[in-house]
Amino acid sequence: MSLFLIRLIGIITVKIDGFDVGVVINSLRKECKVLSLNAKNDTAYAILPFYYESKIVEIATANNCVLEITSRKGIYFHLFKYRKRYGFVVGVLVSIIISLYLSNIVFCVSIVGTDDEAIVYEVSEILEEEGLKAGAFIPNLNFLKLQARLFAIDDDISWVSIGNSGSVVTVNLRIVTEKAESDEGRIPCNIIATEDAQIVDLNVLVGHLEVLLGDAVAKGDLLVSGYVERGNGRVYYYHSIANITAVFERTVTFEQSIYERLVTDGDTYYSKSLSVFDIEIPIPGFTALDGTYITNTYTTGLNLFGIELPIGITTTEYTEQIYKLNIYSLDEAEELVYDKLENYEDNLIGDYEVLDKEVTVERTDNLVVLTCTYTLQGDIGIESPIFAK
Repeated sequence: MSLFLIRLIGIITVKIDGFDVGVVINSLRKECKVLSLNAKNDTAYAILPFYYESKIVEIATANNCVLEITSRKGIYFHLFKYRKRYGFVVGVLVSIIISLYLSNIVFCVSIVGTDDEAIVYEVSEILEEEGLKAGAFIPNLNFLKLQARLFAIDDDISWVSIGNSGSVVTVNLRIVTEKAESDEGRIPCNIIATEDAQIVDLNVLVGHLEVLLGDAVAKGDLLVSGYVERGNGRVYYYHSIANITAVFERTVTFEQSIYERLVTDGDTYYSKSLSVFDIEIPIPGFTALDGTYITNTYTTGLNLFGIELPIGITTTEYTEQIYKLNIYSLDEAEELVYDKLENYEDNLIGDYEVLDKEVTVERTDNLVVLTCTYTLQGDIGIESPIFAK
């Protein structure tokens, strides 16, 4: 705690007379946080925080010294005079509680980064469903989780950040924009092979062709060079553009055991605690959980009139992990590996044309293995930048 804050809260000024003031001074230095201390003849003068008053009385009494408290200053002593005026005390406490509560309530949600009213409305609806709206209690909000949720739900958003300044929560958005394609400023590059393949068609728009129709190439081989030497002896660097069509084979393998252990998320439970500096005070109402859980802990600080206090609400999320053992027959396991193959073809074959495929299935006592060899045709060229000086 800063010296200014200590003096603001409350300090006492004391005068100690005795035959052995040195012993008293040593005790004060060891047992108290002294703000000011000096001695003159057989008298010591000290300034201390108000909560050491009983301690200094104890030290003076133990050393047969005369103690005089010359002044008491600070908020503590002003409030102490009203300790028996219960209405005043209750009023102050209620005012503090109301001020603290209102300082941590969302008054306004500001969405910036776009002028599109449709997107603003859609984002507002999503945030409201997730609990972020006027009147929400800020310490109960997990801004990182809200950001991830908003980014996952809305395809129009390429970046999002959520934070608060006092009772105003600001949602910063960056919207996906279609970038106009331009050939200007393209980095010079070669085109290299992505597969071990045989060339069946060539179409080069920019660059120097390094292979011939019918050639067999290996993955990583140079197909089109952006490094071109002209008849005048000068060398030019180009951004190669070409379509190199080739035929190649690709083999994939999928396995499915008849025993499959699955883990799914179950219910989520929350526990809260009051954080005061480094002290965690559990808030009643949470009972110990049985089973396996994934935990996520975050702390939201409390504000008072925009000033962040060393007090916060710590929330711990417990997401239940449900373990399930599926047992399949060999026929069911075979159906599952074919489903995996179908999913692979739908998502990972890409723009390649399937000329042929050969599927083999092997069964053991508890495992089904599917191996598929494809004969594919398509563009095997990929850009490889030239870092020219």
